[in-house]
Amino acid sequence: MKNPEKDKTNRLLIALVICSIYVLGLIPIYAFAQNSTENAPIIIEAESGKLGSGFSIVQDADVNYITAKANFAGQASPDDAIRIVYYDVTFKYPGYYKLFARVRVGTDGFSDDSFFSGKGFGQKVLNNGDDWVLINGLAAAGFSSSADVVEEMGVLGSEIWKWVNISSNFFSGTSSKEAFLVNADNLTQTFQIASREDGLAIDKFAFGNADLYYTVESLDKWLPGSSSKPNSATSKFYQGPPLADGLPKFLGNVMASDNIFANYWNQITPGNEGKWASIASTSDSTKWNWTGLDAIYNYAKNHNLIFKDHTLIWGNQQPSWISSLDQTQQLKYIETWIRKVGQRYPGIDMIDVVNEPLVTHNPPDGVNGRANYKNALGGNGSTGWDWVINSFKLARKYLPKAKLLINDYGIINDNNSTTTYLTIINLLKERGLIDGIGVQGHRFEFENASTTTLKNNLDRLAVTGLPVYITEMDLGNLNNSGTPDDNQQLQLYQKIFPVLWDHPGVKGITLWGYLEGEMWQSTCYLVLKDGTWRPAMQWISQYIKANVTTEIEKLLNVEASDIRLEQNYPNPFISTTKIIFSITKPQYVILKIYNIQGREVATLVNENLEPGNYSVRWDANNSLGSTLESGIYYYQLVADRTILNKKMIMLR
Repeated sequence: MKNPEKDKTNRLLIALVICSIYVLGLIPIYAFAQNSTENAPIIIEAESGKLGSGFSIVQDADVNYITAKANFAGQASPDDAIRIVYYDVTFKYPGYYKLFARVRVGTDGFSDDSFFSGKGFGQKVLNNGDDWVLINGLAAAGFSSSADVVEEMGVLGSEIWKWVNISSNFFSGTSSKEAFLVNADNLTQTFQIASREDGLAIDKFAFGNADLYYTVESLDKWLPGSSSKPNSATSKFYQGPPLADGLPKFLGNVMASDNIFANYWNQITPGNEGKWASIASTSDSTKWNWTGLDAIYNYAKNHNLIFKDHTLIWGNQQPSWISSLDQTQQLKYIETWIRKVGQRYPGIDMIDVVNEPLVTHNPPDGVNGRANYKNALGGNGSTGWDWVINSFKLARKYLPKAKLLINDYGIINDNNSTTTYLTIINLLKERGLIDGIGVQGHRFEFENASTTTLKNNLDRLAVTGLPVYITEMDLGNLNNSGTPDDNQQLQLYQKIFPVLWDHPGVKGITLWGYLEGEMWQSTCYLVLKDGTWRPAMQWISQYIKANVTTEIEKLLNVEASDIRLEQNYPNPFISTTKIIFSITKPQYVILKIYNIQGREVATLVNENLEPGNYSVRWDANNSLGSTLESGIYYYQLVADRTILNKKMIMLR
């Protein structure tokens, strides 16, 4: 068996000799490639090419890599030969190949994560955008575990060596498979890349048969690809079903790189991938990079997950160029941004329209380095929150089918913050602009919080009649310090999770990561890299399962003396059913229908009503008039401080 480390050393020596000869002008340079069998990947050491003067070769322990000496702002093409690297690669077999890269993103994340790739083989024109593909968004892409299949985008972060499938995720349409063709009469091909951001380290490239699947191990060790997609799961990896499967509320998360996300969770939220700064590094909106968000959205739709996008308007992580524009230009770009999101992702289930609007949090007001475009949206205005209202108006215009949410931190653990939040929420509700309330749940909000305060403020939010969603939840060590402590994390989940999950106004919880090494709060992971569950994850699963009956009974049996909700009739039903309720005083009443995944499908009542008995007919259609499928549905009546729910069954 070959020794990869020894072979790598030999290849480097040969490459150095060849480079020396090339400098003397005696022979052209060739990338040294390993290809022992037809199905093994072609491995190319990045430093073995002909490097333009804009590149450096760096040695880090046993890795030699190349990196750009300076940043370049261009989006379409490299424009200058100093940024180019040439590789002449000799293949043993003809056919279509896909391109992989082993990279490490620097400390500046999304400012350290892009380069150009030639669009196919052959020498490219430096300033011709049709010859090049911008590879961007690598700060939220890639795989590092040996069994990971390097096929989808992946979501690994910065400062870690990882493999990324370049052609399958960055070369659009059918060209992803056909981008790199080797003909039988010309087995030596020229491949070119170009630099863009100076924090990106590139260790090597690999070309693999376009019809095969390659794992991290097969790329690291030059092993043959597989004709069927390998199952990266071992006995330690959870095989499903999702923990909240079949319940009237969801338990979701942000994407991880284990490729089995949908085994655990029934709702997904992008992390950085949905933020404007991640997509719009240039003011040329035709060159915005949607790759990362595309991958998560497509994963959600392919796995029937609830997709909640995050986020449209935020003072943080916004395009660096937006603050320098005048207000007219800013508003034009804001509207373009929201319109493009709506057009590109018509199946968004819900979206955080404005994130962290409270004055001392993260509004786009230019304070403390934040983006500065609040005034372009109307500033405080007559309501004090005109900029938020106008943001929601744009979202309602361009995302008419999505549930529009507001989102902020430090809310239910603080009475004053809840009061301010309710002011904004009620302004939006009066205008019919908001469909749900997001409440962040990071460990620094909850680890020292009073459960009584949490519950009371959830009650206050629920009185609005809007569903409440706990977003971005993570718990671990106190202050996130020290070695991860299983007992500390377990105690916190046992204290906090039931308050949130059991509240009738809470319709879903989104955890903010779960996999070791991929959490912004490093002690808060729930699953080890090998798939093993920490005690808190085991407890969450057991708690949800043990309380399924209790949860449903709680939803079905809550009553109040002045409000009654009857069982629908007929039940089960085929095409139509009646829902009867009564109230004893004038009040605002909302009657909605939810499917078993907790998604709202129809609103039947949303108005002020006088005392009396009411009968509402439902024709088994959703809010758009489309006929729904057979199954279990829940109808919810919200009146005053009471929330009543009942279950019904539709048969077709």
